[in-house]
Amino acid sequence: MTAPVVHLAKVSKAYGEVLALADADLHVQRGELLAVVGPSGSGKSTMLNIIGTLSRPTGGTVQIDGHDIAELSDRELSALRAGTIGFVFQQFHLTPGVAALDAVADGLLYSGLGLRERRRRAESTLRRVGLGHRLHNQPHQLSGGEKQRVAIARAVMGDPPLLLADEPTGALDSRSGATVMDLLHELHSAGTTVVIITHDRDIAASLPRAVHVRDGRIEYDTAVTGPAHDEVGI
Repeated sequence: MTAPVVHLAKVSKAYGEVLALADADLHVQRGELLAVVGPSGSGKSTMLNIIGTLSRPTGGTVQIDGHDIAELSDRELSALRAGTIGFVFQQFHLTPGVAALDAVADGLLYSGLGLRERRRRAESTLRRVGLGHRLHNQPHQLSGGEKQRVAIARAVMGDPPLLLADEPTGALDSRSGATVMDLLHELHSAGTTVVIITHDRDIAASLPRAVHVRDGRIEYDTAVTGPAHDEVGI
């Protein structure tokens, strides 16, 4: 059986005396689409940082794409992130004055590819997310939904097997948010494993799997216990 792309076993994370995550067990198979859902302060962002190798756990085992992160140096972790994980955040992190084409091309800045090839791949990816007509537009010339699609294009240009989306619709109106969710579904259908961090119960309910987090603990995983019941909320 193929190893899961995400494997957390009894993972904990403490900040001083505050336990942000406690004994988390999570297994995400390749090709899954799921939400990690919970209110502010629930521990879902801590889980995102650990899955994304941005933070090391205080205890437990974390394996990403078959690699035990406890055995990797900081340089090796950076290489793992660059080749395996794409990040999409609520804030778009686009540089003012930089056109969409170059914002996406910069995602391969340390790949060793020349500028012409980076731009060629960036154009292809922007067309993939429906922004072929916005290649040379700067952030102030883009709508919120278009900015998020640029950010998604930048995240997936290297075809990472795992995409982590942290509140990807949080800064968008409902129509733009729906467009971004449609795009994430399309990426999943094309083979990308997509993990969406959200406080939105409607988004979580619309996905094949939802992992509910509260007070630093996984309280409910629909992959284990089946469809959520009314008494399980956030």
